[in-house]
Amino acid sequence: MSNMTDYLRWRGDITLEERPLNDVDALVLATVSYLDFDDIVPPDVSGGIALGDACQEVLARTGDDITSAVRSMASIDTSFVVALAQSERFGSLFMSRYLDQVDEATSLQFSAVTIGLPGGDLLISFRGTDSTLVGWREDFMLAFTVTEAQRKAKVYLKDALAGSDAGARVVLAGHSKGGCLAEYAAATCPEALLSRIGRVYSFDGPGLDRAVLLDDAFSRLGERFCHILPRFSVVGQLMDRLEVPRRYIESSEWGIMQHDPMSWQVGPADLVQADGLAPEAKTLDDAIASWLSGEDLETRELFVRELFDILGAGGATTIAEVVTNGGVQRVIAAAAQASEGTKQVIGRLIDTSMQATKESVASGVADGVEGIARVVKRTGENLASRIGESLMVREAATKVAEMGEMLGARALPGQTERSEQEGPADGSGGEEEQDG
Repeated sequence: MSNMTDYLRWRGDITLEERPLNDVDALVLATVSYLDFDDIVPPDVSGGIALGDACQEVLARTGDDITSAVRSMASIDTSFVVALAQSERFGSLFMSRYLDQVDEATSLQFSAVTIGLPGGDLLISFRGTDSTLVGWREDFMLAFTVTEAQRKAKVYLKDALAGSDAGARVVLAGHSKGGCLAEYAAATCPEALLSRIGRVYSFDGPGLDRAVLLDDAFSRLGERFCHILPRFSVVGQLMDRLEVPRRYIESSEWGIMQHDPMSWQVGPADLVQADGLAPEAKTLDDAIASWLSGEDLETRELFVRELFDILGAGGATTIAEVVTNGGVQRVIAAAAQASEGTKQVIGRLIDTSMQATKESVASGVADGVEGIARVVKRTGENLASRIGESLMVREAATKVAEMGEMLGARALPGQTERSEQEGPADGSGGEEEQDG
């Protein structure tokens, strides 16, 4: 199974002048925004730096472990950054206008970078959600309001257009929330400037809720708006508008882990097409959509505010801190003080999700059961391995892993045998060496 790192090795010696920007290139440059370029790429146009040199500086700062420079849960590793830095296709592209802003008071997490393309055109890469609670809170806020990050994206595009040649065209790209920011910036762009937007890429990014914003990027740009999602998409189906065309892509991961762009399967010149949305993903997406449609904006806002107040009750500032050093116990204690309305919202969401899952299993979606089982099992094992001395939480994580084992054992006849023939649960392809 080949990913973006393999693509860089295959196509890295072919310049963008020889073969123009394609969908895989856009995904690569959208993923670049997850790297920390603070004090490497300047915040303005002057004093920019080549992408290859910027990546080399990141590698020099981090040594053998690139994870400290990755502002995402995406599985970006050293081999990807090395291949990117050495690539003739991307290495000489000029990077500038790097912004990275976090403001807890306004629930803002925003980052973007401008990348020069051949011929004077530009690509703006918007970063998706990082691991901070501020970033995740802002994601949930998309369900009831225009966020500060969206406003920043709109201004960022406006400034990029004003600071570039009148004939230059701009491509917008982002993964996850970054895709939503790209879409919002395009959807709110003044009519007189729309012709300068070449294409907008939202890679598994949530949509724009009609109750918050009437027009979306597709209604204003038509086929210049590209919504690309993995076969098991959850984030990219949020606030979905059915009339918007989309492409589904194969992934080497299972379940919601397919959100990781490094798992998306790539061919020599394109992403590997899937045959549509996985049935088990549709089950979960329909349950979430049912909940959203049943709640007004005020109720959504109250729920999000109380949920993240609860998650941060123990002083946690990142998702990881919520489940370590006694964080879960403090979250449970805080949840007991939540309003009845919020408790009812959580209850309704759980009920609809469980009912939808039962209907999916009753319909014989064995692949869905098995896929969910693998994700649940892996989640439990990861938690158990990462959690320190908290015996209570470790036992809970172990039970999650055991639940995954139980679900896997209950997959319909033939599933376990077929899976063993295909390879291990982590999608690594057995003994075959995997890059990235």
